[in-house]
Order: sequence, then structure tokens, then C-alpha cells
Amino acid sequence: MNTEDLLGSLHKAARSMSTSDLMKARAFMVRSASGLPKKYRETYSTELFNYLYTIFTEISNSKQPEKNEAIDAEEYDDLMKRLDQMGVSEDLNQEYFNKLVNLTAPYLVFIVKKPIHPIGMVFPGGDQVLEKDGIYYCPVKDKQNDVECALCKFCICRDAEEMVEGDKWKMEV
Repeated sequence: MNTEDLLGSLHKAARSMSTSDLMKARAFMVRSASGLPKKYRETYSTELFNYLYTIFTEISNSKQPEKNEAIDAEEYDDLMKRLDQMGVSEDLNQEYFNKLVNLTAPYLVFIVKKPIHPIGMVFPGGDQVLEKDGIYYCPVKDKQNDVECALCKFCICRDAEEMVEGDKWKMEV
């Protein structure tokens, strides 16, 4: 498979997702974030959804990738297996969230090579996804290796530790 084939497949799948499906995905994100501390609730329920929706729209409007490149079949299969592990909870809207992530994650990983979480997204502890000199850094990249359904291993971000000087982030981005 190559990026052109993948984008064609994602584009077709995106066109089959309705506005109602997207609203249900959003409802799931809002409900799943309801137990988070207030300062993170909006980040997870609004900022992340807005990012995924922007990527979804990009997929819907895309005709061809900028570059047509081969996709490593093993890595693609591994990502898709990981996405399948997300399962469905008692909240029936998770199915629609899963569909959205199944569209956006492969696009971000293989086609546009952007972070899975939006730049500037704040994680517990106050650290955030950053970009410096065209390189993306994530504060949780290497901390999620034991989480079976985490997509961090596929994300283009480097671990934020690579940006650290002493105990301080190099924030001059």
C-alpha cells in the first residue's frame, strides 16, 4: 500500500461519516472527559475534538497526498490492530469516536506525519505537545509504552525529554 491508496480509502470512509456521527463522537469525548479535573476537561473534550475534526475535514477534502510514498505494511497492520483494541464501552457513542480515530490516526501517522495530539495540548502536569524547528515533542510519548491501546509508538513526536535542559523545558519555540 502507498499513501495515495490509503488517502483514497480514508477519503471514501470520511465521506460516509455523517454530521450525526461526528456529533456522537463529540458527545462521547465530552462524557469521557467529565471525570477529569476542570482545567483538563476542555482540552480533552474540545481542543482534541476540534483537532480531529479539522483532520477529518482535511481528509474529506483531499484528493492526493503531497508525496506518494510506500507504507510499511507491518507498521500499518500494527496500527490498525491497536485501533481495533479500543473496543466499545457501555457508551454507544464510542463507536463513532472510534470511527473518527480510525480515519484520523492513519492519516496523521502515514500521510501528513503530524502528531496524534494537537500542538499545544496540555497534559496533566502542565506539559504540552510542542514543535521546535519542525520537530514535534510530546511529554507522554515514552510514558505510554505499557498502555495497550495507546497510539504513542506510531506518533511522529519525539519524547519531550529530548528537549529538556536540566529540569526545565526549552520553551523558546
